[in-house]
Amino acid sequence: MPGWLTRIGERSQRVDTVAACFAAHRPVFLVLDQRRAAERCAALVGQPGWHDYLTLFAGTPLAPLIEASPWLIELKLGSEAWQAAAALCQEQRCGWAFQPAQDTRLADLADHLRRLFVLDDPHGGQSLVNVQDPAAWTTLLAAGSDTSYAHCIGPLGQVVTPTPLPHWQAWLPTDEADEAAAPPLTHELERALKEIQRAWWLSQAADIPLQKLPPEWLERLTQLAEADIARWRDRKRLLPLVRHADAATWRHAQAILFDASLTVQQKISELERHS
Repeated sequence: MPGWLTRIGERSQRVDTVAACFAAHRPVFLVLDQRRAAERCAALVGQPGWHDYLTLFAGTPLAPLIEASPWLIELKLGSEAWQAAAALCQEQRCGWAFQPAQDTRLADLADHLRRLFVLDDPHGGQSLVNVQDPAAWTTLLAAGSDTSYAHCIGPLGQVVTPTPLPHWQAWLPTDEADEAAAPPLTHELERALKEIQRAWWLSQAADIPLQKLPPEWLERLTQLAEADIARWRDRKRLLPLVRHADAATWRHAQAILFDASLTVQQKISELERHS
């Protein structure tokens, strides 16, 4: 298993009720990927408990993508708006929530988040990170260094993210970090941002928390991808093989996977026989 996944358990704890993580008398905030459920997100505006929001790409070099921009929303905990937005985060992987330790202006929180969308990458360029996606945000928090983690949490205080399963993860707050520069996108972080998509799917499909996924399952899923078995529905057909094959059976499966004379569908059919 990618070692960084174990840090989810080291830097956060499982919670079954997200509202229990926050102080009831203070507002909560959500980073919401409104493009994933545009109509449901638009319906949030003006609901009881809705306070304010900012479009995070506004006023940044990402402004040409404004229609796809995530929102930063301020809500009243427990309100209709909160209930609807939290359901969007969990059911459709549309975002995540946080509550600063002290009163903080919405604009200041937005400025902090805006610095995390475009990071210097190890190739001498810059890369866009979908911070609004709970999978990508989980990766930034778990796969980065301690310094990077502290910077990302920064002024956000208590951060709570949905998971592939019905529970949430509450991340350990830290002292506010230096806001001068965003953390770099290292080679490890780049790999992790690719790995998280497979790990997220596998966690949900197998009903196992991300940090407890057996390493060989992820390695096998990666090999399916390398053999051009890219569609999730095909990978689901092969999930019994991924989960239950012994070493000898998987070696035979590898021979099928990387047999250049077989089409993808032929590989899937052959592999299913060994599931």
